[in-house]
Amino acid sequence: MELNELKSGWQNAGGNYRTEADLERMTKLNHHPTLKRIRIKMIIETVVLSFFMFVYYDWFDGDKKPLYANLLLFAGVLLYIFNDLIGYISLAKPVMKENLRSSVQHLLNKVKRLSILSLVISFFYSVCLLAFFLSVITFTKEKSFILLGMILVLVQLTHISYKVWRNWILKLELQVKDFAEQN
Repeated sequence: MELNELKSGWQNAGGNYRTEADLERMTKLNHHPTLKRIRIKMIIETVVLSFFMFVYYDWFDGDKKPLYANLLLFAGVLLYIFNDLIGYISLAKPVMKENLRSSVQHLLNKVKRLSILSLVISFFYSVCLLAFFLSVITFTKEKSFILLGMILVLVQLTHISYKVWRNWILKLELQVKDFAEQN
């Protein structure tokens, strides 16, 4: 759907009159509240993780950890930031198909791929973080229970993230189904 078609549809729908500038501002994706939240989250995470990477070597004894632990931590942080960036770019880019149903179906497929990538990278990042901090620990019975608790929290957070993605996918699937029933 072209922008001009959307504007004329809006103008013909009745209700309050909107100026051309109002309609132009309303259709810009940068002003969408969901994208704004994703962008703010991405910026905050990038700043915090960059700061962590800047100080981890001194503050968390990176020099005393094995090389593999440092490399895993570095790779996990980079992948996490990269995943945030890819997700934001993918969602900020408008889906322009021949009709609204095809556009929502395309968005649904895109969100499904993003959800899998995001879950895998988030889990990998968490495992890398655990590997870094646990790489030089001598395990006792108490420390093993703490590790078990941390793993349970990690699994729980992954499950919550899965449910959030799944709810979004279900809403999109419902929209695709509604469009299919209307045709």
